[in-house]
Amino acid sequence: MSRTTLRIGTRGSELALAQTKLVIARLHELNPRVSAVPVVIATAGDRIQDAASLRKAGTGVFVKELEKALKARRIDAAVHSLKDMPTELPEGLEIAAILEREEAADAFVGKGTIPIEQLPRGSVVGTSSLRRQALLQAAYPHLRVEDLRGNLDSRLEKIRHPKSPWTGIVVAAAGLRRLRGANGVPHQILPKDRVVPAAGQGALAVEIRSKDERTKAIVAPLNDERTAAETAAERELVRRLEGGCQAPLGAWAQVGDDGLLRLMCALARPDGSELIRADATGLAESPLEVAAALETIMRSQGAEEILSSLQPRRLKPASNGHKKKSARKAKSRR
Repeated sequence: MSRTTLRIGTRGSELALAQTKLVIARLHELNPRVSAVPVVIATAGDRIQDAASLRKAGTGVFVKELEKALKARRIDAAVHSLKDMPTELPEGLEIAAILEREEAADAFVGKGTIPIEQLPRGSVVGTSSLRRQALLQAAYPHLRVEDLRGNLDSRLEKIRHPKSPWTGIVVAAAGLRRLRGANGVPHQILPKDRVVPAAGQGALAVEIRSKDERTKAIVAPLNDERTAAETAAERELVRRLEGGCQAPLGAWAQVGDDGLLRLMCALARPDGSELIRADATGLAESPLEVAAALETIMRSQGAEEILSSLQPRRLKPASNGHKKKSARKAKSRR
């Protein structure tokens, strides 16, 4: 019986390799005739050492080199953390499969056992994500949330150091569990309705060339329909709201046993001083329609003002006596 070999592109970090091995193992489980080998490709995101420069580099900083390798036919497929992928893919490439999602939430890893909400005032919590910084400041205003760049292992090492100024870090729970196991590092799952996850967080995506029918046929069985519907809604909402800019925006969807998809969104100013939350519900078979409905709700609640403040070219003259708006919450009509 002949074997089929696939070259799977991956970043070289320990977490990326662990995630790619999960995909390869699943491929082999579904089709023992498939022999997949990882091909490590360095990305610009791996070379950037500070959080501010990483944000300035924009979306796609962890995927562009992998996509170049795909187009050059040096690899047959690429494994990405879906949250790292831009909502608009390069021409000629597509996502062939999205695997069943791990935990989508963010996780707090502290020096001790004190939960994040009970930390002393002024405690320093680190993360490199603008979304996490803004939503953490809004949810836990007694904390100082600061930039902390580095791969997962280096961030964990920083909080273990006796002289570390960090009280803890906030990371994606899925990455922590894939790298160290569910019980490998004590952590606190943060409530998704307060610290809304990034679109696609916890899901792995396999990207291929659009016309590569051979690879598509091999990879397609990896796709999980529920996760695909949830993340389609999340990514469509981000595409509609962000318009190419980076914003402190969380989007999380969940398909219930009743077949309905509930999509939740949170948008904040970078300092957490203003926060808008909203949600919408619709059929799981129509995730893009749910996203469109929630976009309308978010804009009606003032999202445009926050988004404009993040893009100076779109700013309008501020009126005198402008006051900060309080956090607002809205729900769609069901």
